[in-house]
Amino acid sequence: MEEYQKYWSLLYSIAYQMVGSLQDAEDIVQELFADLHEKNIRQVNHLQSYLTKSVTNRCINFLQSARKKREIYVGEWLPEPECKQIEQNPADSMIKDEMISYAFMVLMSRLNPIERAIFMFREVFNYSYKEISFILQKSDANCRKIYSRIKNKLKEEISLTADRIEEQRLAELFIHSTKTGDFAEFADRLAKEAVLYADGGGKVRSAINPIYGRNRIYAFFKGITSKGSLAGHFQLVNINGGRGVIIKRTNHPIYAICFAWDQKLDFIKHIYMISNPDKLKQIKI
Repeated sequence: MEEYQKYWSLLYSIAYQMVGSLQDAEDIVQELFADLHEKNIRQVNHLQSYLTKSVTNRCINFLQSARKKREIYVGEWLPEPECKQIEQNPADSMIKDEMISYAFMVLMSRLNPIERAIFMFREVFNYSYKEISFILQKSDANCRKIYSRIKNKLKEEISLTADRIEEQRLAELFIHSTKTGDFAEFADRLAKEAVLYADGGGKVRSAINPIYGRNRIYAFFKGITSKGSLAGHFQLVNINGGRGVIIKRTNHPIYAICFAWDQKLDFIKHIYMISNPDKLKQIKI
């Protein structure tokens, strides 16, 4: 199917950013194309706009139906990371040119479905309000108002860009600190108000509540390292386009860890530790 090849990447990128799950995003896009077989798409004007609107509506419906599940989720819910080997060509990523940082994914997950769509189309795809209003069936003015409200809500949040060299140094420092058990230098890179978010999904031992502050994060890493919780094979990887760390045992990932910088790109403001096995099983590197 020609349309499948042409629009798969775009639609998958939209779905993944909306729902925060690689498998669910793939399922949503597959179901959309399956439904297309029953329609005469040759009669559809502006097919890309039609498909974009269709996949967005499916994502909104999915999120609304998944809301109750996430309300009873054990601990912090974090998006599923997309992990790639560093030497891989970025074009090999399923997200491709529309790649966004993991920190951006976390921000997206904290918005309601309509806010998420508006924020994504403006920030990632640079859609006009006219295009967004068509997709969501809302007025241009309403979309502008919602976007402005989101920007005000998030203006004190983390930076969505970072220096790749600094990212690499930080990830390497984290690996070194974990291997030696000495986190003093790593802690110096953390903002005083840094927050660590861990997602074990209630399936493995994990911090259920966020850990606030440089000193408490330092103590947390010292503690779990001394108990051997971070023992394993360390691998420097790309996580949603940024540098991160995978820890494996018996060739299976048990942690995906990445970082988010403050707005001045001076210190690490957030650390994300994903250990829910359901969110790591797709990692094949």
